[in-house]
Amino acid sequence: MRIKDIETIVVGAPTPGNGRLSNRNYIFVLVHTDDGITGLGEATLEGHDRSVLGAIEDLRSLVIGEDPARISYITQKLRRQKFWGGGVIKGSAIAGIELALWDIAGRRAQLPVHALIGGAIRDRIRVYANGWTGGALDKEQIKDGAQRAYERGYRAFKFSTAVASEPVRDAEITRLIVTMAETIREAVGPDSAIMLDGHGRYDRHLAVQIARGLADVDLLFFEEPVQPHRVDDMAAVAGQAPMPIAAGERLTTKEEVLPYLTASALAVVQPDLAHCHGFAEARDIAALADAFGSWAAPHAPMSPLVAVASLHLDATLPNFLIQERLLLDDWRDRVILPPLEVSDGYIDVPSGPGWGIELDMNLCRSKPEIVVEMPQLTRADGSVADW
Repeated sequence: MRIKDIETIVVGAPTPGNGRLSNRNYIFVLVHTDDGITGLGEATLEGHDRSVLGAIEDLRSLVIGEDPARISYITQKLRRQKFWGGGVIKGSAIAGIELALWDIAGRRAQLPVHALIGGAIRDRIRVYANGWTGGALDKEQIKDGAQRAYERGYRAFKFSTAVASEPVRDAEITRLIVTMAETIREAVGPDSAIMLDGHGRYDRHLAVQIARGLADVDLLFFEEPVQPHRVDDMAAVAGQAPMPIAAGERLTTKEEVLPYLTASALAVVQPDLAHCHGFAEARDIAALADAFGSWAAPHAPMSPLVAVASLHLDATLPNFLIQERLLLDDWRDRVILPPLEVSDGYIDVPSGPGWGIELDMNLCRSKPEIVVEMPQLTRADGSVADW
């Protein structure tokens, strides 16, 4: 068996809401073999579609003609034989190809991917909902959104406030976040998990102020309270916050994650399989976290395809905590067949060959690429803030 072609499919997937959440194009990578097996991967990187597609095209010649079973060898070629190591753009391009190779391996063996690496150690995967607020800041809209997600089977909820903040101290943004968290807690009850995604918007001083304000809400974790390249700041927040700190979606290799673990900065590591060079590197990152007593909660706010791939990894990890899943209540939920089903906070471990799903190609091809407009935040003085 040899790799015959690499095909990319771009699917325009606008995000419902008030514009505070980012739109995206799903970038699906199909690796075709000469014996008719096609593997499915995802390389979605919102706002950088042309860059990722160009990187995949640049890497194509390293893959065509290779044996798809040699996943590690091909990944090494992709990472090392173009001299420039790359970053999240190259990491996403490689991830799309690498994920498709794992799907081919499972389809060829007629086994789920998790069975190829030792098998599942759990029967179902705990998940949390993201994107369910639609960017809302109004209490009633937040309460309604949380209740709707609860009715869809979720028992854990992540929220964020896409609003610019002032540095060091910002009483207004702190009150807003605390009010949102308290509203969610009231809506979903004392036993549901709640998480805050800081999106790296805050400096270490403001992050600690926010964290302390949320002490009574009992968060499962505070994600990216500061910019992810600031190891010392992350460690400072971790040392003063009354809840665990999580990050990792913008860290694409185990070498990038290691300093955070040695600094005791992260209780929860969040590799993104569509960004961190794929399945194997995400597994290595999770194993590294386990050696430091930290937990793995893979990041997956893109299409359901990368969520499914993440479920296979989750099934095998001794230090798995919880899996991200966008609340999709429109056509995006049906871009894979069969769609994922959440029941009482869990999704069953996939059992079909490979990832155990197919793309609905008719649906995918009916959704043309869109222009992705990322939200832009500015402070009161007109200076640029992190979204």
